[in-house]
Amino acid sequence: MSIRPELTAEERSLPYAKYYDMPITPIPAEKIKILEAGPIDPSLALKIEDRNKLFDEGYLPCEVGYCVMDDGSAYLANRTEMPGVTPEMFEWWFAWHGLEDMRYRIWDPEDHYFARQQMPEKVLDPTVPMREKTWGTVHVVREDIGPGPDDLVLEFRYPHELGYDESKVGTPACAAMMCANGHGPVPGQGVAAIMTHMVREIPGGIELRSRFWIGWGLINGQVVKLVPDGVRVPVEVPMGLFAHNLKEFGHLAAILPDVYAENKDKF
Repeated sequence: MSIRPELTAEERSLPYAKYYDMPITPIPAEKIKILEAGPIDPSLALKIEDRNKLFDEGYLPCEVGYCVMDDGSAYLANRTEMPGVTPEMFEWWFAWHGLEDMRYRIWDPEDHYFARQQMPEKVLDPTVPMREKTWGTVHVVREDIGPGPDDLVLEFRYPHELGYDESKVGTPACAAMMCANGHGPVPGQGVAAIMTHMVREIPGGIELRSRFWIGWGLINGQVVKLVPDGVRVPVEVPMGLFAHNLKEFGHLAAILPDVYAENKDKF
């Protein structure tokens, strides 16, 4: 188990520091079973060119799992039920947590180190709608998804920039969406991915449907495969990110209603 770094006196004085000390929410047994079973059949994965199928009613063949695709890229999917969470809370969380390191750390105290919003003026602008406070901004983050702490750049995009039908965001098909072009600090080095978190309302809360296409990126406005032909992403990469996603979003589901109630008016 990861060791949580000690907080400074300044960090300990923050009103939400109490969440840093909470035990991590256990991953449900059925998801542990999927993780331990190994990769899914790639034929069950949602191909990136079919990503707008996320707006379809019902569920896709695989909502929870990971694999390496036939073209050498990798994929993972996760569905997280979040009782007591609203789409507004989810949008607020993405705007709020990048403004102070501790906010990102309480999300997963064992694996998150910092998330730093590079455009805080947009987040703090009261005229910008809540979901757009994240769209079009950049987070620089440090987190551990298995091999150790790593720095990442998350370029959050307006959904249409990543090929989604943006008109469906804010409808019953998709109550909220956050999507990003992710890569290492040096463009062209390390593993890149297209990330999508899509929210639908369900009785008593929301369901979060996450998708990652690893080895894909946004180049000159186009989503393209970055993995060269004949090269395959090691299976440990989607497996590690899958395990991390199970952990971080399960824990966020547990703390978000209270964090929001206590801090919704405090940017």
